[in-house]
Amino acid sequence: MGKFFTLIAWVILIPVLLVSNFLTLTSSSANAALSGRLEDAGIITVHSQMQERYREQGEQLAIAQARNEEVGERIQATGTAIRQRTVQSAAANVGSLPAGAVPYLGWAVVVGVTGYELMLACENLRDLNTLYTDFGIEGGTSDESMAFICNPDLRSFADAYERIPDSLASEYAEFQAWAKATETGLPPASEPVE
Repeated sequence: MGKFFTLIAWVILIPVLLVSNFLTLTSSSANAALSGRLEDAGIITVHSQMQERYREQGEQLAIAQARNEEVGERIQATGTAIRQRTVQSAAANVGSLPAGAVPYLGWAVVVGVTGYELMLACENLRDLNTLYTDFGIEGGTSDESMAFICNPDLRSFADAYERIPDSLASEYAEFQAWAKATETGLPPASEPVE
């Protein structure tokens, strides 16, 4: 009788094992169900390890996406502010042209608009420097240039010119050379590239 029960057990056990093997290889729900039963018995399965890994990666992805959204919003806000100030500066500059031609009053308009444009330029540079600092980017505006643009002491042109940082002075000299060359109708002289 013992052999009979052993034979029945094998006859039932082998097809059950074959069917469960087939189902776990072909059906993810069967695989998950079997894995869940094995975990209930205290056995760690590859399926459970993969599910945990998948969950952790999902959390990391959600954190990265939230950070990217925050970065995008900050960049967009900074870009919008710079764009608005640039439009305001251009409008003030163009709008002041007729008033700049009026004797005596013109100088006041030119000085006022220049001060306004310097204020807008300073705010733009501060926003860019903040953005650079927040994202660990090198190459922000130097403190010397920031002080010159944001805190100008314009008692006289000669005094102001003496205080221009070297980097800005060389750019201004290039601009003056270009302006002189365009007055004569000649294109600006280009320096040889080294």
